[in-house]
Amino acid sequence: MYITRIELKDFRNIESWELEPQRALTVLVGQNAAGKTNTIEALQVLCTGESFRRPRWADLVRWDAPFTHIAMSVEGELPTVDVSLAIDSGGQRSWRVGGIQKRRASEAVRFAPVVAFTPDDLSMVKGPAEHRRATLDSLGEQLSVVYGVLRRDYARVVRQRNSLLRDGSSRASLEPWDIQLIALGARLYTHRRRLLKKVAEEMRPVYAELSGGEALDVELADRCGIGNLGIDQDIDQQAVGHSLGEYLASRSRDECERGVTLVGPHRDDVVFTIEGRAARSFASQGQQRTIALAWKLAEVGVVTSVLSKAPILLLDDVMSELDSTRRAALTDLIQKDIQTFVTTTNTGYFDPELLSSALVVPVGVGA
Repeated sequence: MYITRIELKDFRNIESWELEPQRALTVLVGQNAAGKTNTIEALQVLCTGESFRRPRWADLVRWDAPFTHIAMSVEGELPTVDVSLAIDSGGQRSWRVGGIQKRRASEAVRFAPVVAFTPDDLSMVKGPAEHRRATLDSLGEQLSVVYGVLRRDYARVVRQRNSLLRDGSSRASLEPWDIQLIALGARLYTHRRRLLKKVAEEMRPVYAELSGGEALDVELADRCGIGNLGIDQDIDQQAVGHSLGEYLASRSRDECERGVTLVGPHRDDVVFTIEGRAARSFASQGQQRTIALAWKLAEVGVVTSVLSKAPILLLDDVMSELDSTRRAALTDLIQKDIQTFVTTTNTGYFDPELLSSALVVPVGVGA
C-alpha cells in the first residue's frame, strides 16, 4: 500500500498544504514548529483514527477556522481509495471514503497500516504504563477490528463502574457491571497477551543484534489475578475470567474506599528485562533507546506478518535522538521497500546516497 496524495486544510498551524509523496522515502525538512510533526500526525489520524499526541479532536482545527479537512489517496491491492476527515471546531468528525460518508471511524481507516516512531517513544521503558498499554493496543486495533471493539467496550464499562464507585453505589448496582468487566476484561487480556507474544518474538532477536548480544525479555504484568505466568505460556479465556472474578472480589472493599476500579487489564503493564534485570530500574539511556527502537522494528514485522503487507513508516524527528548504530538500523529498514515519511531539522543525519533518491520537501517559512 502506498499513499499517493496528502491534502491538509486548516489543520493545526497549517492553513493549506498538498503533497504527492514518493513511494519510498519522503523527508520533511524544517525548523521546529514549522508543521512537520503536524503532517505526520495527520497521516496517522487518516490511517488509524488515532494520534500519538492523543489530543482533543477540536485541538486539530486551526485557530479561528470553522473546521479542518484532511485527506489522502491510497493505492495498492485495490483501486485508488480516497479517505477524508472533516472536524469542526466543536470536535465533531465526519469521515468519507470515496466520497461516501461513513458512520464510524472504523469504517474509514485500516486501508494503510502505519508504524509511528516519535521522540516520546524513546521514553517507553521508564514512561507511564498507560503509554505502553496504548502503544500495544493501538497496534492491536490496526490488526483486528475485534480488538478495537473490545478495547472501546471495555473502557466504557470501566468508566461507568468508576462513576458508580465514586457515587458510593450499592454492590447490587455494581454487579451487572462486574459481570461485563469480567467477560470483556478476560477477552481483552487474552487478545493483548497473544499480541504481546508476537511483538516479543520479533523484538528479542532485533534487540540482541542491536545490543551486541544482550538478552531481552518482555512480560505482561497483569492486574487480573493471573500472577507470574510468562507470555510464552498458554492460558485460555475462561481461566482468565475465573482469575479476574476472584481478584475483583478480593479488592471489593479497596475499590469502594478509593472510588475507582483497581482490577482489570486497564491497569496492566508491559515489563522489559535485560539479562534478567528490570530495564525500568537498571537500563542505561542507550539500552532504553535500543528497546524502543527494537519495539518499533518489531511492530513492522508483526504488521507485515499478520496483514501480509508492509506498514507505512512515520518517523518524527527521531534520527537526531539516535546514535549512528541505531540510525543505521532504521536506515536499513527504510531501504526495504517500505514507504517512509521522516521529519528532521537536519538532513545531515541521513546517508547522502539515500537522500539522493528521496523526495526532500522544505516545510515552513520560506519553503
